[in-house]
Amino acid sequence: MRTIIKILFVGAVIFLIWIGFQEASQYSQKEDLQRISETIEELSLKCYSIEGRYPKDVAYLKEYYGLLVNEKDYNILYHYEGDNLKPTIRVSKKVTHSE
Repeated sequence: MRTIIKILFVGAVIFLIWIGFQEASQYSQKEDLQRISETIEELSLKCYSIEGRYPKDVAYLKEYYGLLVNEKDYNILYHYEGDNLKPTIRVSKKVTHSE
Protein backbone atom coordinates (compact mmCIF):
# COMPACT_ATOMS: atom_id res chain seq x y z
CA MET A 1 0.00 0.00 0.00
CA ARG A 2 2.81 2.41 0.84
CA THR A 3 4.48 1.64 -2.47
CA ILE A 4 1.36 2.63 -4.39
CA ILE A 5 1.11 5.89 -2.45
CA LYS A 6 4.79 6.65 -3.16
CA ILE A 7 4.32 5.93 -6.86
CA LEU A 8 1.21 8.14 -7.01
CA PHE A 9 3.03 10.91 -5.15
CA VAL A 10 6.03 10.78 -7.50
CA GLY A 11 3.68 10.71 -10.50
CA ALA A 12 1.83 13.76 -9.19
CA VAL A 13 5.09 15.66 -8.63
CA ILE A 14 6.29 14.84 -12.14
CA PHE A 15 2.95 15.94 -13.57
CA LEU A 16 3.09 19.26 -11.69
CA ILE A 17 6.65 19.89 -12.89
CA TRP A 18 5.57 19.18 -16.48
CA ILE A 19 2.63 21.62 -16.14
CA GLY A 20 5.04 24.24 -14.78
CA PHE A 21 7.33 23.88 -17.78
CA GLN A 22 4.36 24.19 -20.15
CA GLU A 23 3.17 27.39 -18.45
CA ALA A 24 6.68 28.87 -18.52
CA SER A 25 7.03 28.07 -22.22
CA GLN A 26 3.69 29.71 -23.07
CA TYR A 27 4.59 32.80 -21.04
CA SER A 28 7.94 33.05 -22.81
CA GLN A 29 6.28 32.82 -26.23
CA LYS A 30 3.82 35.60 -25.32
CA GLU A 31 6.69 37.79 -24.14
CA ASP A 32 8.60 37.17 -27.39
CA LEU A 33 5.59 38.17 -29.51
CA GLN A 34 5.03 41.31 -27.46
CA ARG A 35 8.73 42.26 -27.60
CA ILE A 36 8.85 41.88 -31.41
CA SER A 37 5.63 43.87 -31.85
CA GLU A 38 6.89 46.65 -29.57
CA THR A 39 10.24 46.79 -31.40
CA ILE A 40 8.54 47.16 -34.78
CA GLU A 41 6.23 49.82 -33.35
CA GLU A 42 9.15 51.74 -31.81
CA LEU A 43 11.16 51.64 -35.05
CA SER A 44 8.20 52.76 -37.15
CA LEU A 45 7.67 55.67 -34.74
CA LYS A 46 11.37 56.48 -34.93
CA CYS A 47 11.10 56.52 -38.73
CA TYR A 48 8.08 58.83 -38.45
CA SER A 49 9.91 61.22 -36.13
CA ILE A 50 13.01 61.33 -38.35
CA GLU A 51 11.46 61.22 -41.83
CA GLY A 52 8.00 62.63 -41.18
CA ARG A 53 6.22 59.49 -42.39
CA TYR A 54 5.67 55.93 -41.31
CA PRO A 55 7.49 53.23 -43.29
CA LYS A 56 5.45 51.43 -45.94
CA ASP A 57 6.64 47.96 -44.90
CA VAL A 58 8.82 45.96 -42.55
CA ALA A 59 11.52 45.60 -45.24
CA TYR A 60 12.14 49.35 -44.95
CA LEU A 61 12.68 49.01 -41.21
CA LYS A 62 15.10 46.15 -41.82
CA GLU A 63 17.09 48.04 -44.42
CA TYR A 64 17.27 51.49 -42.82
CA TYR A 65 16.65 50.96 -39.11
CA GLY A 66 18.35 47.62 -38.40
CA LEU A 67 15.28 45.56 -37.57
CA LEU A 68 16.15 41.89 -37.11
CA VAL A 69 13.29 39.38 -37.01
CA ASN A 70 13.39 35.65 -37.57
CA GLU A 71 10.64 35.40 -40.18
CA LYS A 72 10.98 31.62 -40.28
CA ASP A 73 9.38 31.51 -36.82
CA TYR A 74 7.08 34.54 -36.87
CA ASN A 75 4.34 35.98 -39.09
CA ILE A 76 4.30 39.76 -39.20
CA LEU A 77 1.25 41.69 -40.29
CA TYR A 78 2.23 45.29 -41.00
CA HIS A 79 -0.70 47.17 -42.44
CA TYR A 80 0.37 50.55 -43.80
CA GLU A 81 -2.44 53.11 -43.59
CA GLY A 82 -0.66 56.20 -44.88
CA ASP A 83 2.35 58.43 -44.30
CA ASN A 84 0.91 60.05 -41.19
CA LEU A 85 -1.22 57.20 -39.83
CA LYS A 86 0.17 54.69 -37.37
CA PRO A 87 0.37 51.23 -38.99
CA THR A 88 -1.42 48.20 -37.62
CA ILE A 89 1.13 45.67 -36.37
CA ARG A 90 0.39 42.07 -35.43
CA VAL A 91 2.96 39.37 -34.73
CA SER A 92 2.17 35.67 -34.38
CA LYS A 93 4.15 32.49 -34.06
CA LYS A 94 4.19 30.32 -37.16
CA VAL A 95 2.74 26.87 -36.62
CA THR A 96 5.18 24.10 -37.45
CA HIS A 97 4.36 20.48 -38.12
CA SER A 98 6.57 19.28 -35.28
CA GLU A 99 4.42 20.97 -32.58
